[in-house]
Amino acid sequence: MVSFGFLWAGGQPEPQTEPEPVKEAAPAAMEDWDAIYEAAKKEGKVVIYSLSSRIFDAVESFKAQYPGIEVEASDMTGVDQVEKLTREQAAQVYNVDVLNLANGPTLINEFLPQGLIKNYVPRTLLGGKVTDEVISAEFQEPLLVHTLESKVVFYNFQTYPEAPVDSLWDLTRPEWRGKVQMKDPMLTEENMNFLQTVVQNADDMAKAYQEEFGEPITLSKGIENAGYEFILRLVNNDLVLTTSDGTAAKAVGAADQADPPLTLSVASSKLRYNDSKGTKLAVAWKIKPAVGITKKNFLALANKAPHPNAARLMIRWLLGDDKGGAGMAPWFVPGQWASRSDVKPLTDSNLSDLADYTWYVDYQFVYDYGLAVRDFWLGL
Repeated sequence: MVSFGFLWAGGQPEPQTEPEPVKEAAPAAMEDWDAIYEAAKKEGKVVIYSLSSRIFDAVESFKAQYPGIEVEASDMTGVDQVEKLTREQAAQVYNVDVLNLANGPTLINEFLPQGLIKNYVPRTLLGGKVTDEVISAEFQEPLLVHTLESKVVFYNFQTYPEAPVDSLWDLTRPEWRGKVQMKDPMLTEENMNFLQTVVQNADDMAKAYQEEFGEPITLSKGIENAGYEFILRLVNNDLVLTTSDGTAAKAVGAADQADPPLTLSVASSKLRYNDSKGTKLAVAWKIKPAVGITKKNFLALANKAPHPNAARLMIRWLLGDDKGGAGMAPWFVPGQWASRSDVKPLTDSNLSDLADYTWYVDYQFVYDYGLAVRDFWLGL
């Protein structure tokens, strides 16, 4: 079965009857990090693919902490990571050690069962904390979660002291025609996941429509449910597609605008632009039925990782400390949440609030039914 809807050339890799186990530096319950470091220095380097350019800041701190280990890091979209790993493993080329990406449907439903990646969870974290005490089971299995982000509706708080919209359906109103920006869903799995999740929650979308307009929704000819109807009306309202979340966030958040646009399904971590770029971004958290989706950013070991001990050090480093420091520091920003419960977020919204404001991506639904939504999108 094809995953959420993106197709890559080259087909699936050949089945691996017995994936070669990654060499254990020590039994999981008895990790000796000094010994692992010594073994990692003999390996000499670690190779990581990351969905964020922030990896380069983490690399510098890792190299300072662990001299003698070089790092080859690549800033690569999740889609590109999926394609590259598929091609390499099919050709029995084993280059990468660690993957940092958010492509849950593909990772959980394909890569894990096929043995292309492995889950690795350090038993102890920096400072000696026991992992099980600060990272819940849902963020350890089936894959280790590094951080969580929401994909949200942003507005400009300088122009609007309060959110100018309170329903996703507001984005289909004439007054917002051509004034809603979103990264092209064909360029990012996460935005396609947003559309798929809207369809999955069609009943909630229908209820929100009735609450907003005071009458039941009337579906267009050939439209199956309120989720698809929302996508249709959004496109017909001249949705603006961008090539990046950053482009949309900066357009909405730029200072001194009389009539700024809104975003749809843009990473909540762009709130950091308020400090770094002077934007005026705020999240419309109370939008009904949800302001967007919450996605998990994973850390995984590649099958036959050539530098397994250095890879373990890197994964542990990226999980940071209880202050959001060490390798977590580049991601310890407003609008991003560490999987560690002992790290206090930099926004008023806690990790537990996300279930109230957003939909968590249902990776099984996306995997099973996502192609239909993608095909509907392409048909528009």
